[in-house]
Parts: sequence; C-alpha cells; structure tokens
Amino acid sequence: MTTLENRIARLEAESEIRRLKARYLNACDTKDPMAIRACFTVDAVLDYAPMGQFSVNQLIEVFTELAVKTPIADSHQAHNAEIIIQDDGRARGRWSLGFVTLDPVSKTFRLMHGMYEDEYALTPQGWRIAASRHTPRLIADGALVEDTLKITDLKAV
Repeated sequence: MTTLENRIARLEAESEIRRLKARYLNACDTKDPMAIRACFTVDAVLDYAPMGQFSVNQLIEVFTELAVKTPIADSHQAHNAEIIIQDDGRARGRWSLGFVTLDPVSKTFRLMHGMYEDEYALTPQGWRIAASRHTPRLIADGALVEDTLKITDLKAV
C-alpha cells in the first residue's frame, strides 16, 4: 500500500506539472520567449504539428519570428489533463488544447483543437517538459469579413 507521504508527493507533483503547463501556455500568449525556454529541459524534443519538429532553441527562433515580431494575438487553453507520475523523476501528461490566433493585419484567424502528449522530468529547478507532441484534431482557418467571421477552410485531422 502507498504511504500517505507518497500519495501527497504524487499530488504535489501533479499540481506542479499543471502549473508548469499553465506557465508555458501563458508565456506563449504573452510572447515571452525566455519564460517559454524555462519550461523545458535543455534537450527537450518537440513535435508540434502542423508546424514541425524542433529543439527548444529552434522553437524559440520560430516563435520569435512568427509571434514576437508580429502583431498576431494567440490564446492557448489546455484542459482535461491526464497526468501520470511514473516515478520520482518522470511523468507523462495528456492535454486537450484549444488554440485561437488572430492576425489583425490580414484579418485572418485560425481555430485549432488538438491533443498534447507530454513527458516531464524533475530537474533541480523543478518539473520541466522533456518532450511534447501536439496532434491536431480540427483546424479551421477564416477571415474577418465586414465585422463578421467567415470560415474559409475547415478540416478534421
């Protein structure tokens, strides 16, 4: 039987991982590359379809070009977390992601739903994302037309 201390430690780890994911998504929305970098292990492997596969440094470069240097506004929301603590230093998580991005210059937007599958590692700085994979389930691209939304392309993936 699991001791009370072990059960509390697992709950604390789950809570820390939830806060980590929130920090990452909030850093994306506020366009903060350094805060994004701090969410990952140095050797993290990222597979963010439909964008591609990245190291953390590559992700920061792409993010800076596509988000920080542009007027786009993003909203990332992760829900329905399924977190499994594997041992004292490893965990896995599955999240449902809702994503919206708006380009005020071109007046276009993207609505996306997908699933994150993450691996976490406990580091001296706390829990960090060691691997992350995003699989899109629905992508809807559209445009703002005369103050209304018009979906121009919708695909279930």
